[in-house]
Amino acid sequence: MNSSTPESQIQVLIVEDNPVDLYFLQQALKTEERNWRAIAVDDGEPALRFLRRDEPYENEPPPDLVILDLNLKRVDGREVLSYIRVTPELRETPVAIVSSSPTDLMRSENLQANCYVHKPSDLDAFLGLGKILWQCYLRNRPSNNTPGKSPV
Repeated sequence: MNSSTPESQIQVLIVEDNPVDLYFLQQALKTEERNWRAIAVDDGEPALRFLRRDEPYENEPPPDLVILDLNLKRVDGREVLSYIRVTPELRETPVAIVSSSPTDLMRSENLQANCYVHKPSDLDAFLGLGKILWQCYLRNRPSNNTPGKSPV
């Protein structure tokens, strides 16, 4: 686990296959004006390569926060989250599920994500996700010693 503090750079892995949603998530992080360093991938397959530190990610630090869409094309978000939770060095990494489906959010609660966020339909609300994701990170980072689910 990367030992970031709120003052240092926060490595964020965004797993999102919709380019528009990805753009808005990146903008939402920027509006929070934190020292985020976001790496974006469009499917669970490259997300797993990143998490395993396979090529081309072998020199990347592990993520401090994972923002995860559940409905991906090849390898879905549930498989990515399962990998995170069974891998000792990643197990305590905060994971925020971001989905446009309320049903997915309800079904995903047993997946051991830390936060569950509904994708807003309007731009202002979408940009407000930066604050929600920051709060998720703060509440659930390993140095906080408060693991567990935090519905947002």
